[in-house]
Amino acid sequence: MVAEDNELDILELEDNLEDVEKPPELPPGMYTAEVQDVQKAVSQNKGNNYYAIRLHIPADEISADVKDDFPDGATLSWNRQVVPKKGDRRALFSLRKLIEAMGLNAATTTVDPNEWMGCHVRVKVRHKPYEGEMRAEIQAIEAAEAPSRNGKVRKQEIEEDEEAEAPPPRKPAGRGAGAKPAGRARR
Repeated sequence: MVAEDNELDILELEDNLEDVEKPPELPPGMYTAEVQDVQKAVSQNKGNNYYAIRLHIPADEISADVKDDFPDGATLSWNRQVVPKKGDRRALFSLRKLIEAMGLNAATTTVDPNEWMGCHVRVKVRHKPYEGEMRAEIQAIEAAEAPSRNGKVRKQEIEEDEEAEAPPPRKPAGRGAGAKPAGRARR
C-alpha cells in the first residue's frame, strides 16, 4: 500500500511496451564478478535468513559475440547463502567457503558482510527454466585465485546445494600419535 503523501509519478517510456522484446541472457560460462551489494533477506518458503548478494560482471568479461547486448556488463544475484543459526554446521561450512572464495580470512569468529563489498570471485553461470523461460543464474562461486598448500593456484567452488538435508562428512575427532592424515576426496 502506498502512503497518501507518496504520490507515484507517471513514467514516460521511449518505446511502446508492446514492442519491447526480451533481451538475451548472459551465456553460460565462467566469469569474474565483483560483489556490489549485500542485503539480509528472508526466504518466502521456509522463513530462513539469507544474504542476497548482487554480483556485477564487467562488460570486458563477456564474449564479443554478445558484448553489444551488455554494454554495462551484467548483474546477477546469489541468494543461496543462508545466515547460519547456532549449530548449523552446513550453513557455517558454506559461509566459510564463500569467505575463502572472496579472498577473506576464514580464521575468525566474526563475519562482517560489509567487508564483502568490492571482493572479486569467479561465478559459474548456467541457464535454468524460470516461469516458462530460460534465465541466466549463478550455479557456483569460486575463488578468483586461491593458492593451494603447495603454492600452485587452484579453484575453490561453492556449488548450489541441491540436497540440503544430507549432513556434511565428519572429520575424525582426533588421530593417534604417528597416524597419517586421511586423504582428500576428489571431485
